[in-house]
Amino acid sequence: MSDPAGQALEPSVSLPTGTVTFLFTDIEGSTQRWEAHREAMQTAVAGHDALLREVITRHNGYIFKTVGDAFCTSFARVSDAIAAALDVQRALGKGDFSGIGGLKVRVALHSGETTERDGDYFGPTVNRVARLLSAGHGGQILVSGATAELAQGEMPPHTSLRDLGAHRLKDLALAEQIYQLAAPDLERDFQPLQSLDALPNNLPLQVTSFVGREQEVEELKERLKKSRLLTLAGAGGVGKTRLALQIGADLLEKYDDGVWFIELAPIPDPELIPSVVASTLNVPESQGRSLTESIVNSLRRKHALLILDNCEHLLDAAAKVIDGIMRGCQKINIIATSRQGLDISGESVHRVPSLSLPDSENSLTSDFALQHSALRLFVERAQAANDRFALTDANAATVAQICKRLDGIPLAIELAVPRLKAFSVEQLGERLSERFRILTGGSRTALPRQQTMRALIDWSYDLLSAEEKAVFRRAGVFAGGWTLEAISEVCSDANIESWALLDLLLSLVGKSLVVAEIEGSEQRYRLLESTREYALEKLTQSGESQRMKHRHSEYFLSVARKAEENWNTTPLSAWLPPLRLELDNFRAALEWALADAVNSALGRALAGELGHLWSDGSLYPEGRHWLNAALAIVGDGDSNAVAARLWLALAKLSDARPLHDAAEKARTLYMELGDRRGTAAALNLLSYGLYHLGQLEAADRASNEAFAILSESKHTKDYVDCLNRRAVVLWANGNTDEGIQSAIEGLALAKLLGDEIMWAGLQANLAEYEFSSGKLQEALAHATEAAAVSKKINDSRGMALTFGNIAGYNRKLGRMEEARAAARVSIHWARETQRPMIVAGAIQSLAIVEAEGHEPQRAARLLGYVDAAYSRFGFHREINEAQAYVEAVDTLRKSLNESLSARFAEGAAWSEDQAVEEALKA
Repeated sequence: MSDPAGQALEPSVSLPTGTVTFLFTDIEGSTQRWEAHREAMQTAVAGHDALLREVITRHNGYIFKTVGDAFCTSFARVSDAIAAALDVQRALGKGDFSGIGGLKVRVALHSGETTERDGDYFGPTVNRVARLLSAGHGGQILVSGATAELAQGEMPPHTSLRDLGAHRLKDLALAEQIYQLAAPDLERDFQPLQSLDALPNNLPLQVTSFVGREQEVEELKERLKKSRLLTLAGAGGVGKTRLALQIGADLLEKYDDGVWFIELAPIPDPELIPSVVASTLNVPESQGRSLTESIVNSLRRKHALLILDNCEHLLDAAAKVIDGIMRGCQKINIIATSRQGLDISGESVHRVPSLSLPDSENSLTSDFALQHSALRLFVERAQAANDRFALTDANAATVAQICKRLDGIPLAIELAVPRLKAFSVEQLGERLSERFRILTGGSRTALPRQQTMRALIDWSYDLLSAEEKAVFRRAGVFAGGWTLEAISEVCSDANIESWALLDLLLSLVGKSLVVAEIEGSEQRYRLLESTREYALEKLTQSGESQRMKHRHSEYFLSVARKAEENWNTTPLSAWLPPLRLELDNFRAALEWALADAVNSALGRALAGELGHLWSDGSLYPEGRHWLNAALAIVGDGDSNAVAARLWLALAKLSDARPLHDAAEKARTLYMELGDRRGTAAALNLLSYGLYHLGQLEAADRASNEAFAILSESKHTKDYVDCLNRRAVVLWANGNTDEGIQSAIEGLALAKLLGDEIMWAGLQANLAEYEFSSGKLQEALAHATEAAAVSKKINDSRGMALTFGNIAGYNRKLGRMEEARAAARVSIHWARETQRPMIVAGAIQSLAIVEAEGHEPQRAARLLGYVDAAYSRFGFHREINEAQAYVEAVDTLRKSLNESLSARFAEGAAWSEDQAVEEALKA
């Protein structure tokens, strides 16, 4: 924890938690004093800071933040907070601040439940005390109703709480009963509180709290200092109105003539806008002047902030009125909300984003979840709807998934959460597939278009031109986003030519129906999930759905084919990221095409063309799913080339017997086609399958055949992959030197071609050679390099295999804790692959370590599971692995004697989940 200048704050007490009393302070009129008395103010503020630190720490307070001259502190006991507030004012009253014209500090106290993180607090309670402070005056101590209730029986002698009545604070929520802490030696009489009730405005009461966007509010308040017109643009339901209202509430005291909210959504006729504005501002009509001219004349000398809400359906007329006010009234600021900018000179447009979401739901804790505003909003509203709801580590991931499917849109969350009165969180998540039926039943007092998500999107859709509607609904076929090239190819036709699509697309972006974002160096576009579902419904109603989905699948098949053609010579760092961006599009195309009898050939072709994406992207389970689905419906009409490619891709995602069988089918088909390079690629994988099965001579023959063909084009990844697998087969057959040379050649070529997966695999193989020669430190160095690269590229297979080897190297070095830790890492990554042989190998690495420790019975059970798994797939242990296994069994036999066989049998009956759970027990 530190102050803005980076100075560490050293509280003498620990961070209070649970129900906490906050004490906030700041100096009244400090800006003017700094401008008038800069040097003297430095001395005064230093004295002020020292005094506050001493008083607060003496009363067991925790200083968790300082912002300029403001102190944010917390107390576990309300009596300590009240005593500190009294002493602060008394001590300041005795100080000599005449050099700056006096110094007065306002103090606010509020109590409530807290959310803590990294020595700081978040949530409604903290926001409330800040609003309470802004209502006060220098020398005054304000106490909230919640604190006053806690303070009953805890008040210091000769003090009392003076009831100032109920006031609406600047968070726009329900009125707060406010008290003034009174004592004989404190100032008693002050000006009326600077609450919403005391300052000129018509800001509507909000019955729910403002969640998230605190930093955004501060940034936009700064923007208003530089630009007199700020337009908040964004998708429907994203929270533009609520954000505008909060900015207005925060700035109330800055505008002598008030902050005025003008709602345009219910206005059907653009001619009525001047009348609505004039009515809100009490501007009478004048003879000989238009109503707009009367408004400008009335505001000419005033200092006010106008908020014009929901301008999009009356854009031209609203822009004309706003432009007239801006040109004629130099002290008027305007905030407009709209789906798109107004295109007025001097306008500053802010795109209002959705609320923040975690990048991943994996291992999400409740504490980390609450760092994201979408989840904070969900939790707060859920607890209001169902007081039994609580966010826990167990349901945090489900809540995050729901918020992500709702795109972090506040209105969507507000509409979904009331369903928790009838559904569990899990049931709500499952039912979101019926999105537009679930997201209904908003506030009865809300505008009709805000009562359901469908009505909200209808509002935007109905404002589009016919061409914009066509592009919008056709864009629904894209999943996860698209490029300009993609939408031009897929969505153009005789009525909408490809050259016109950019203008239409940019118009949809401007109207907040399409999101534009930069991914790497490329501009991409996407629909929010709710918007996409709506677009797909409209596409179906238009009768264009099948045609668009066919064109979408054809386009992404062409993308996959082009990538496959370039795979052999393109560095992984350049080849893989663009395909990852299109993963959701590939999935959508595969799901549609493979399920459609007429278009299933498209799906089968696409699944095979993506073979290297499945393997290089560590998408092993998903790749096997699509490949098996495609192979299950291969028909007589398919060419052998399609089937061969599918079997080859499946082989690369498999081990042992499944690897052998898939590679053999691919080899047979490629030979029938007369495709030499395809045959060689299949032989290369077949050699590895034979090696796994312990058929070393056959593996050597297959490897030699593959090598003879692939060496004709040495600067390709296929050739490097052959060198890698050939090195292992050569070594297993006793040709160690030749195997090492193969690995070294492959290492150099892998680096040249930029294939980090193959480079890491070759480093791991060299580590194994060093280990077999007794060079443990050298082996560990090679393996550590391999692991670092595998981690960087998120290669789960490489991480699992390499950390399993690192566990063995550390075991031999006597570093048992390091060995155990490495084996656990191996199991974690192995589970990511969902490849049974890799999982079994990782479990074995831990069992071998445990065999020499205090867990021989558990080690025996784990090895029993591994034996059974290997046997099911015909897998034979590699050289170093086999040696370590023999050593472990010998050790266990000495410690367990006759019970060893029984423990092996117990483990052999386990499922993979049981074995992993047992392995990872603390």
